[in-house]
Amino acid sequence: MNYVVTAGEMKEYDRDTIERIGIPSMVLMERAALGTAEAILQSRPMPETVLVVAGTGNNGGDGLAVGRLLALKGARVTFCLAGDRDKMTLETKKQLAILENLGFSTMGNLGSGEYDMVVDALLGIGLSRQVTGAYLALVKQINRCRERGSYVCSVDIPSGICADTGEILGDAVKADLTVTFAFAKRGLLLYPGRTYAGKVVVWDIGITESAFQREMPGAFCYAPGDLKGLLPKRRPDGNKGTFGKVLLIAGNRDMSGACILSGKGILRSGAGMVKIVTPACNREIVQRAFPEAMLYTYEEAPEPERLKECLEWADVLVAGPGMGKDEKAFSLMQGVLADQRKPAVIDADGLNLIAASKELQSLARKRGREKLIMTPHPGELIRLGNRDMEYYRKNREKLVWELADRFDCIMAAKDAVTLGVQSGRKEIYINTSGNNGIATAGSGDILAGMIGGLLAQKMESFEAVCLGIYLHGLAGEEAVRQKGTMGTVASDILEALPVLTKTC
Repeated sequence: MNYVVTAGEMKEYDRDTIERIGIPSMVLMERAALGTAEAILQSRPMPETVLVVAGTGNNGGDGLAVGRLLALKGARVTFCLAGDRDKMTLETKKQLAILENLGFSTMGNLGSGEYDMVVDALLGIGLSRQVTGAYLALVKQINRCRERGSYVCSVDIPSGICADTGEILGDAVKADLTVTFAFAKRGLLLYPGRTYAGKVVVWDIGITESAFQREMPGAFCYAPGDLKGLLPKRRPDGNKGTFGKVLLIAGNRDMSGACILSGKGILRSGAGMVKIVTPACNREIVQRAFPEAMLYTYEEAPEPERLKECLEWADVLVAGPGMGKDEKAFSLMQGVLADQRKPAVIDADGLNLIAASKELQSLARKRGREKLIMTPHPGELIRLGNRDMEYYRKNREKLVWELADRFDCIMAAKDAVTLGVQSGRKEIYINTSGNNGIATAGSGDILAGMIGGLLAQKMESFEAVCLGIYLHGLAGEEAVRQKGTMGTVASDILEALPVLTKTC
């Protein structure tokens, strides 16, 4: 697990490290510069010509030190220092003095030179208003350098990106590499900031968890190295019952694919058994395409006693993929939500049914936060919240938290960056895996199934949701490596899952 911080949190941890723990700010700055220079040299050959664009805040001091280190390694470095020098921070004044003592000079503008690399240290994580005037002109000039072939490295965050939201504040530097310090910043993981950051490297400069005196970070993410420790342990003497039984209520007429994709997601994520409740019209195609699944099919409507038996059999419930919104689907959702003994993952039409029915909303709220998981995409989310898309775009995280609290549940809010939150928790999971190749029909059905399969293996509910999201994205990345973004379909995600988990 890796912490993800806001600008305010990072400033607090930085202050605590300096004032209470006692590591001088200049030591932290020098470590940041050394880390940035090292990350640059790990990412590309030594540049011959470098332009450093620095502001007067501490981000600028980091940049000046980076330029000095590259110059000492043989690069020809030009320094541009922007802003009011009377407002320069103490640390940046010291870095400027070091440069001057070594014989370097600084310009007030970029000039017209050509550079192999531009180091962007203009505006740091404290930016909270629109970039205008001379700073805006410099951002645009840096981007023009990149268009002409310069490699751009941003120090801590691309200038112009809000560190908390990823919003572009007027305009922003488009980096090839961003070296950020101690912890990832939220704006580097959220769009559109994520697009502007390029490759993100988090560099340890000596600010650790010891600085979390007043508050813990409010967000976290996973990295590939975490996967082995996150996956459920497989008992050597286990059997299919040991690894859990999942009841999947899915599919309607002409929607048999949802049963198959979601059901395979359940088994591919490690559950021992899956039983699918679906209309009889789906029986033959599901049996042919998915022989591992057990079935209960019905003609006009499910028999109450048979449905009760299915619910009794299961350890975990998954409901909604392709099930439709007719009276039969409504009745099935009533049964699922009324059974409050077992965790239930609700997706797709199950969410739409809840959004349209006060009765189902009331049943959902009674299940409790460990036993209700909702997996909405943006359209389903705004229907649940009775909002519009404009509100969603401006207040996405707020809306996700509102709904988690309203339904006392766990939300896996799907989008280009999927978020995981749980009512009663303070931290939010921000997903870093996946790509636009998994934006394909059936992908969400698989995710709902995967979460259900992990829950069946006795994982704690929130951990199962976060791992399911992350593993789903990693499988999408593997599928795209094999098929490309345009050629990837949902079943490719299923085929990629064993590739990821077989060595763990």
